[in-house]
Amino acid sequence: MAAPSKPRAPCELETLETRYRVPLRRFFERRLKRWPEPEDLVQEVFVRLVRQGELHDIRSLDGYVFQIAANVLRDYLRRWSIRVEEARPLPLEDDRLEGGFSPERVVLGQEALEGLITALHRLPEKTQVIFSLYHFESVPQVDIARRLNLPLSTVEKHIGRANQHLLAHLREDE
Repeated sequence: MAAPSKPRAPCELETLETRYRVPLRRFFERRLKRWPEPEDLVQEVFVRLVRQGELHDIRSLDGYVFQIAANVLRDYLRRWSIRVEEARPLPLEDDRLEGGFSPERVVLGQEALEGLITALHRLPEKTQVIFSLYHFESVPQVDIARRLNLPLSTVEKHIGRANQHLLAHLREDE
């Protein structure tokens, strides 16, 4: 059994807070345009860092902190989407929804999207993060490589694997 990690020294936590609070806030603000207050998510990143214990052995602290932020964001969006789905009323008045689509077509589209999201979640976490940064955040591959301290070829391979995996999933559903 591993020895419990000792609590982080207050000055170390203050250093992390000073260095990362503003960049983390921007990270969440760019990704959550409809939610005005990302501070709770920033706090969750720091909570996870404190729980992690000593960070001295981590080769790329920047990449590690933003990997935690991406995980916090993914967890938050997953919880939020479940709440929204549970609270969504079914349309009763008209058989056409916004954009002229029938309820059946909307449901089929939602099911297809949910299938792709499920397929994306089956990928390794690092591949999910790289795929999301590239396709959803429009972060150039070079910047992803720099941010995660990876070779560019590794980032390209992760994106290629994710694309192949999702295309295979789409072909299965045809």
